[in-house]
Amino acid sequence: MVSFEFLRIETDKDGLVYLASPHGKPATPFRLIESAKTRAVLSNPTHDFPTRILYWLADDGRLHAKIEGSQGGKPASEEWSWSRVK
Repeated sequence: MVSFEFLRIETDKDGLVYLASPHGKPATPFRLIESAKTRAVLSNPTHDFPTRILYWLADDGRLHAKIEGSQGGKPASEEWSWSRVK
């Protein structure tokens, strides 16, 4: 599978907004709803899928991302992780 997505983070009067443009489509906004030193949660409950995006940094230094929502009326999610190359 070949895929790409443009991502950007902007600030508006209500805080941080994460804008995702998969396959060059118009951007979908996700509002930052939770943040901590090693975790961020973004949400757009009106979007079809995903409705929630999570990023977290694990103790071993790996960066994880997970998208959540429902597809076909059933809970669905996808998860990725990355590690530094030395």
